[in-house]
Amino acid sequence: MSTTDPIELARELRWYHTLELPGYTTPGWFDLRPYVARYGLPDRLDGLRALDVGTWDGYWAFELERRGAEVVAIDVDEEHEYDWPPRRRPAAFPPIDRGRGFRLAKEMLGSRVERVSCNVYEATPERLGTFDIAFCGSVLMHLRDQLLALERIASVCTGRLVLAEEYDRLTSLVPAALSRYRADREPAVIFWAPNVRAWKRMIWSAGFDDVREHGRFRMKVGTGPSVPHVVLHGSKQHAG
Repeated sequence: MSTTDPIELARELRWYHTLELPGYTTPGWFDLRPYVARYGLPDRLDGLRALDVGTWDGYWAFELERRGAEVVAIDVDEEHEYDWPPRRRPAAFPPIDRGRGFRLAKEMLGSRVERVSCNVYEATPERLGTFDIAFCGSVLMHLRDQLLALERIASVCTGRLVLAEEYDRLTSLVPAALSRYRADREPAVIFWAPNVRAWKRMIWSAGFDDVREHGRFRMKVGTGPSVPHVVLHGSKQHAG
């Protein structure tokens, strides 16, 4: 029997993020609440325009809005739009609407965040405008072309980038090594596993002038082991 009660609708969905909604906290695979302080977001973002890259259920988009920003959140709608290694690409994809949870959460929160169906490779100033701050968390490790994604983010970000990604500790021990290829081995699709040096170089190469490490922490992933993450901040230098 169908229902229009938002809490009952929320109970029926499978959530990627744990979200504190009015009357219901979603059982997300990722509970980011214990880690928010690790990212170094400004306490207030009033008057700023913010971009959330790879929003899924919208945890970071709603957090940026809570801090006062006008937020645009981008993501793809269906799994066939993901990057897939050719030998691991499914012959058929289930009809999953990846924006459904976001739309319900937005309604329940009374949010004004704008969700745009847009692959990060297609993010341009002409399509999205420009942003004072761009946030990207645990997204690029799933992409075939991490540098292109960063280049696109740099093209729309006029101020600060806050990036948090898994990093490879093994290649960190080898001075000349920067990344490992993992696309044929991981249960989840992870093409490349850069170390911290590689992430910093890519952010700089993409167009951010001042790249700094904010910190490192281990993130719990569902019921599995914790995963090492690094938070990096980049910013644009403005003439004058």
